[in-house]
Amino acid sequence: MRIPARLGTLLLLAMLLQPQLRAFCFEPKIRVDDEFFVSNLVFTGTLVADQKLGLTPEGYYDEDAFTWRVQRVFRGAIHAGDMVRTYSGNDSGRFPFDVEVGQRFLIFAFSYPTHKGGFAADSCGNSVPLSVAASTITEIRKLPTRHGGLLYGQMIDSDDGVRIVATGPGGKYSTVSGSDGKFSIPVPPGIYAVTATKPGHTYVDFDLAYKHSKAVTVPDGGSAGLAFREQGR
Repeated sequence: MRIPARLGTLLLLAMLLQPQLRAFCFEPKIRVDDEFFVSNLVFTGTLVADQKLGLTPEGYYDEDAFTWRVQRVFRGAIHAGDMVRTYSGNDSGRFPFDVEVGQRFLIFAFSYPTHKGGFAADSCGNSVPLSVAASTITEIRKLPTRHGGLLYGQMIDSDDGVRIVATGPGGKYSTVSGSDGKFSIPVPPGIYAVTATKPGHTYVDFDLAYKHSKAVTVPDGGSAGLAFREQGR
C-alpha cells in the first residue's frame, strides 16, 4: 500500500509554504505497524551528505536533500550499500531536525511527489536515530509472524462515547471512543468503511488524518489509523 493521495497533496502544499511557517503533524500518531506497511522503504542507514537546495538571495534555502548509505533493509527494493536520498522542507518539521553527517538512523521513507525517484521521511513518524531505535526494530522483526489487523484512531475534540463502526470482510466491528477520544478495533485484514456516530453529533474525517474512512486498508499483521472531528467545529 502506498501513501494516500491526501497525504501526497498536503505534503506538496507544505513544501510550498514559507520556511518560517510551522509544520504540521497528521493524526493520530502513526503506529510502527501502520507506518511500516505504508512506507516504500524501511531501512537503517548512515547520513553521508546534507545538501541545501533552493538558496534565495536573502540566504534562506527551501529544502535539504539527505543522502543515506543503506545498512540494513526491512522493506523495499534496496540493498546494503545502496544510496537513498530523502528530501525535507526547511521548516520546523525538517527531518532530521538536528543531524550531522555520520549519524545513523532508522528511516521509514515514502515516495516524494515533487522529486521523481526521491523519498521523504515523516518528522512526526517513527524514523529515529539508531541509538534509540531498538524497540522499534524489535517490533518490525516481529511483523512477519503477526496475523490479523487493527483499526485505531482519535476523535480530535477528545469526544468520548462515540460509536465507531467498521464494515468490511466478514461483517461489522464496533467499539466506543474512550474518555481521551481514542479508539481501537481488532479486525481481520481487508478494506473497511468506518463511521463515527453519536446522537446529536455529526463526524467527518479530520483534514490532517493519515487515511480516509470510506475505504481504509488494514494489512495482515498491521494497523490503520483514522481521525475524526465533529462537523462544524
